[in-house]
Amino acid sequence: MLMLRQIEHIHILHADLAETRTMMHNLEAIARDQYLVGSPRTDLLLHLVQFNFTKALMENTRVLGLTSAELHDDAISPFNTAGPWQYDRHALLPPGLQPTIVQRTVPHHPWLDLLPISQMRDNLIFAGESYDETQLCLDLKGQGSVNAEYSGIIVWSDPWDPNGWEVTEGFARSWGWVIQGCWGLFRSTNAWRAQRGEKPLFPSSAN
Repeated sequence: MLMLRQIEHIHILHADLAETRTMMHNLEAIARDQYLVGSPRTDLLLHLVQFNFTKALMENTRVLGLTSAELHDDAISPFNTAGPWQYDRHALLPPGLQPTIVQRTVPHHPWLDLLPISQMRDNLIFAGESYDETQLCLDLKGQGSVNAEYSGIIVWSDPWDPNGWEVTEGFARSWGWVIQGCWGLFRSTNAWRAQRGEKPLFPSSAN
């Protein structure tokens, strides 16, 4: 499917490039057209969720004021660099994107700063290079999802608001250590599931 192929080729860390913006615009047009014709296709719904997650991280890139030049493979988070950025700009960020002590003190790639869940960011920073970063990125986006089971992260509202994020059972099963201690994510996940009439994913003691 054209939409899936385009989603897979979007590079989140190149959000400011004209080619990326054009691709996102085209995908939004496809999604809008499918919505208007009332397409019930399950595969399309899965791809729309993938698209929303991709769009969310790209928007958080914009909110953080990061450019593709600052997100190259060997980049270090601006929260680790000296200068006015570290002390002035982070105070103006949405609460979900404000840096933790770990972010400010432990060098890490800035892609981790795009996640609006502070404990998740800290878990990944502490893990260093002990995990497969490429596989994690694919699984966050649910790129391996098949049939009717989406296995990534779902973003329901403003991308910088952790209350709008939901973790799926598949992701929680594969990457439990990544979300360990993310109590707010547990609560928001159960809340979004409840709106669909689904059982809680996490026990009430975790809320």
